[in-house]
Amino acid sequence: MKNLSTKLYSLVTALLLIGIPFLFSACNKDAAEVERAMHILINGYNGSDHPLQIAIDTTVFDHKDGAFIIQPQHNIHFATAYSYKIPKKRLVTLTDTETKEVVYSAELPENTIKVNFNYVYFDGKAQEVTPPAADPNVNKLGFYIYDKNIDFPIDISLQKVNATTGDIRKEYIAKNVLPGRWFYVDYLPSKDFEKGVDLSNATVNFTKANTDDEWAFDGDEAKSKLPAVGFFLPKLNDKGKVQPYFIAPKAPNQTFSRLFFYLD
Repeated sequence: MKNLSTKLYSLVTALLLIGIPFLFSACNKDAAEVERAMHILINGYNGSDHPLQIAIDTTVFDHKDGAFIIQPQHNIHFATAYSYKIPKKRLVTLTDTETKEVVYSAELPENTIKVNFNYVYFDGKAQEVTPPAADPNVNKLGFYIYDKNIDFPIDISLQKVNATTGDIRKEYIAKNVLPGRWFYVDYLPSKDFEKGVDLSNATVNFTKANTDDEWAFDGDEAKSKLPAVGFFLPKLNDKGKVQPYFIAPKAPNQTFSRLFFYLD
């Protein structure tokens, strides 16, 4: 009886030892295949003559009757929550739908839940977007105004009007911005524009430098006066942010593109 018990114990022990590697292998497989998600933004401007198609790894975004196709002379505003299980090299690509050439390619980073890609193309080439380093004590806002019909400096200001009293609050963001080049300014919000509710009924105004109502874009107030909420401007206690904006007044889908990750 004792020998039988000993043999049974030895058999059970052997089976456990054999099974342990398979158990750990299964656990590691489950861990490797756990579903992950990454929020991806692609921003910029397609100043070419051809539409562009977006792809992430093997997923091509061309459905919904071409809703995801980036048309020529349009700003780029693309956002998606991309899910995957197995970590591997994955590329984000933009492909010319007519020539089939991949005009932009970038690798998705690992171990992150959000990422932003910028593609700005005009004058026959992709443009470099090189923001300054972040400063922990201040925010940096950058502006590039792309309109070859504008040959004068521009002031950019925040403005809101009290609906009851008609009182106007105004703060300059940048002055004497020259088109065709990047212009960066340090920015901390004033008391009148430091909260989300302050920006919800404010506008960002583009005027000829040193004027209050000479509108910069085609002399048109509607084109030159944009809702501030869409700029995702830094608020109270925000510091260290770097936010470049590409302003293309002629683009039919929107006047500007945010070249930074702006979603919460």
